[in-house]
Amino acid sequence: MSSRLGILSATAVFTLLLFSTPGASVQKDKDVYAQMKISFDELKNEVVVLERQVRSMQESQDRNSGQLNALITQIIDNVSAIRQGQSRVAEGSMNAISEVGGIGERLSATNQRIDRLSEQIAELKKLVENLPKLPTFTQITPGNPDQLFAAAYGDYSRGNYDLALSEFRQYVETYPTSEMADNAQYWIGEVYFSKRQFNEAITEFDRVITLFAKGDKVPAARFKKGLALTELGQADAARAEFLAIIKLFPRSNEATLARQQLGER
Repeated sequence: MSSRLGILSATAVFTLLLFSTPGASVQKDKDVYAQMKISFDELKNEVVVLERQVRSMQESQDRNSGQLNALITQIIDNVSAIRQGQSRVAEGSMNAISEVGGIGERLSATNQRIDRLSEQIAELKKLVENLPKLPTFTQITPGNPDQLFAAAYGDYSRGNYDLALSEFRQYVETYPTSEMADNAQYWIGEVYFSKRQFNEAITEFDRVITLFAKGDKVPAARFKKGLALTELGQADAARAEFLAIIKLFPRSNEATLARQQLGER
């Protein structure tokens, strides 16, 4: 855990590169400044969304441990990606002029927020480690939907995608009217997305949208469908999905992510 969340000295590297760079043309400096501003704004928005995810996790600590563990893993990967993005921005700032030094302060503030987020993740990780271990498929008691769902989540988080797919499908077929049926259907799409089978993922996300239209997984399903369409090169269709999310679910986390995909601020 500590190796994945180690604090990188992105601010120090950025500042050193920024003020040790020879002067360049004014227009080139303006271009660099504009690119850096966009990058930092994107990082800021991503951290805001991640913090919302953590708060949501803290409010539902008593829920299924498999769900919590899977979401923590996702957030850890996102934090790592943000840090890598900051490092790339710092490396790309070699030709910036000293007048943009104020951005170094913004980068420092972003780092501090990520550090606080990392601490929250560490606390939640300890919580998960203290929870009972997830049951394996062979340990599931017949007629126990909670155990089946937990086993499916556990297999997904461990990368056992084919087994997780089978378990999620069994859940939807056996308990189609349960409270977690839409979640199980959504994660069938996530399994295919993780396997980079994007056409299959879109089909499964569409099932969430049509079969569980009033469920709380519809925004997430539409967003991941948009990402799958993007991966397939269907930019117009992906844009339509992102716009639909913003219109139908304007206050959702997915709306914030959709705006980022569309390049809105």
